[in-house]
Amino acid sequence: MRKVVLLAVISFMATAAAIAAPAYGTKMPLKKEVFWGLQHYAILDRDLNKDHGDLRSQQDHVLLSYGVTDWFTLDLKWTRGNITHVDQDGTKIKYDHPIWGGGYGFRVRLYENGPVKVVSGFQHISVHPRTVKRNGEKNNAILDDWQGSALVSYAFKKFTPYTGLRYGTTDYLHRLNNDADRIYSPEDRRFDAVLGMDIPLTPKVWVNVEGAFGAGEAVASSINFKF
Repeated sequence: MRKVVLLAVISFMATAAAIAAPAYGTKMPLKKEVFWGLQHYAILDRDLNKDHGDLRSQQDHVLLSYGVTDWFTLDLKWTRGNITHVDQDGTKIKYDHPIWGGGYGFRVRLYENGPVKVVSGFQHISVHPRTVKRNGEKNNAILDDWQGSALVSYAFKKFTPYTGLRYGTTDYLHRLNNDADRIYSPEDRRFDAVLGMDIPLTPKVWVNVEGAFGAGEAVASSINFKF
């Protein structure tokens, strides 16, 4: 069964239209366990291809993870966030009033031996802010953030660091006035290095911090709880 799910995960990651959201780390709920948490995620700088400038975003998430099995986890999130787009000529549009957003993903524990774990996963976030009027024109935007990752961790007594790679892109979809055609500006798909750490506060509460560096720069921090 695990081989079938793993093959499906690899196929999905390989064929996704855009594969860079937080990777969550390697701490996963066991079968029928539930984790929940509060997370802040900041895209500090993400270059868009085809001379479309760069993108930034600040996001707050409510996290929910469910253990389908001891080695397969579903991840969901409810999101509020903003988008700032800076064009090549320096023109800035800031979508500062979110309406709704969310995300989903999954993780598979591929290997575990004592303090060592290897986890692979896929995550997606979508942010939909309010319309912004600028120079008499209506601007609508959607941010789609995608990534597939592979992480390895080592559990020490007081903290669990992890590292790995993610393959991702951040898509900026922009509509001007009532024009149905949208500017679709995905970042060239490249690898980022991921560094993170889980720090337990109690047996059921822990803090996670994570950074990604490479094609873009992003950081995330969360506090998490086990039911």
